[in-house]
Amino acid sequence: MKIEYAFDVEDRIFQPKDYIYINYRKINNQDVLPYFIFLNTAVGVKVRKITTRRLWLLEDKFKRRLHDLIHSQLIGTNGTNIQTVIGLEEACDGCVKCSNIAKKCLEYGPLRISTLQTMTYSKNYKKLHVTDKLFEDIAEYCISKSKNKEECFKELDKTILSTISCDKLALWINENRVIPNEGTDLKFDHRHMPREVIDIILRKWNVKSLKLCMLHMTKEHMCNVKWMQYDYFTRVRLNDPYLKTKQSDLKFSHVEVSLSYSSNCVRDLGNRQLIVNQPKGYDNFIPNIRRMFPTDKITMDLSHWYDIARTDIEKKMSTILQVVTMEQHQNLSLDIKFFVESGIVKKLNEETNKEDLLGIAPGYVLQENRLHCFKKSSPFNGNNGPEVFLDNKWIGRRFQVDHAENRFHFKLDVYIKEKELEERLDKKLLQEYPDSFVGHFYA
Repeated sequence: MKIEYAFDVEDRIFQPKDYIYINYRKINNQDVLPYFIFLNTAVGVKVRKITTRRLWLLEDKFKRRLHDLIHSQLIGTNGTNIQTVIGLEEACDGCVKCSNIAKKCLEYGPLRISTLQTMTYSKNYKKLHVTDKLFEDIAEYCISKSKNKEECFKELDKTILSTISCDKLALWINENRVIPNEGTDLKFDHRHMPREVIDIILRKWNVKSLKLCMLHMTKEHMCNVKWMQYDYFTRVRLNDPYLKTKQSDLKFSHVEVSLSYSSNCVRDLGNRQLIVNQPKGYDNFIPNIRRMFPTDKITMDLSHWYDIARTDIEKKMSTILQVVTMEQHQNLSLDIKFFVESGIVKKLNEETNKEDLLGIAPGYVLQENRLHCFKKSSPFNGNNGPEVFLDNKWIGRRFQVDHAENRFHFKLDVYIKEKELEERLDKKLLQEYPDSFVGHFYA
């Protein structure tokens, strides 16, 4: 079950409201309890998975009530059926009810430090979620319990227990955090994380694979900076120059990257020279991933709804290729899903004042694969949020780059909405440019 508060990111309309979306159905505050009772009694739903998003944006009274109703009506006192709970601690910052349910789940998080400190039991999780803020909290907790670096690292070793293990670790990383007391000139950015905290979690929890979730906004936008006043921990960011990042001796089967809710990272991957927003260093993203989380396989989903690419497909594809090959990768399979608007395939010719269809960027080879997927989007109605979430079909083609000598294989799957392909492109123009990029979506 998915429970989320939705707002229009493009217009920054995210004032707290007294409604929520449950499985994409809009439910007002007063109707939540009757709806949950209906699910329990009339339908007999046994909830095994609960994913919540952005509950922290709700009005406090509604947020607390919703949190308690989820526990009482959906999870139940014993949590007999529940297997997955994601995001609920954003509504409570880690309460006893949530930490008790964490023991029952196979997938849970993001963890607050209060919940982490209750995890003294032995358990293998399929997946645990953590945040960059948790890393800071752990570092500062260990510093507060010690008098020097040696004592601090002993405390860190006691805090992260090897009785817990997880097959996959999901890291939620906020791209737009601020440092306290910056004054009026706030610099929103991905902030440094304590490397040793990350490494000990990966090692002691026996993590096999990772998922990196780059998020343009989370509840935890304010940094903890006390840990940076000590020289105990190595500072690391995924958008720092990659040559500064020390190579880990660990190895992971797969690193999955979600940029569905990214702003800065998803934008920088396709733009090296931004007009309005300065690049924030995410061209270092992939080399830094391979240094911090060594792997031979990276898959990446770019956003299908926010900062979606709209202009010059040739330039975008060239820039992406430039970014992913900035470092000559050895033994890497990299797959990227790239969602674009149909207008990206054409460009105004200033000499003829006519639109030309763009071609495939140099370096790519078109593959035979014909792809499709379904993604939900949410057209907004003023300040009232989306009245409905639409399931859109996207049509894709695969473009590949192979460097056999380095065993580097890059697949870029480019998707355009089926509806836009049917309605927004001039058929005569397609006939005039038979070898155009978009022409391959019809061939």
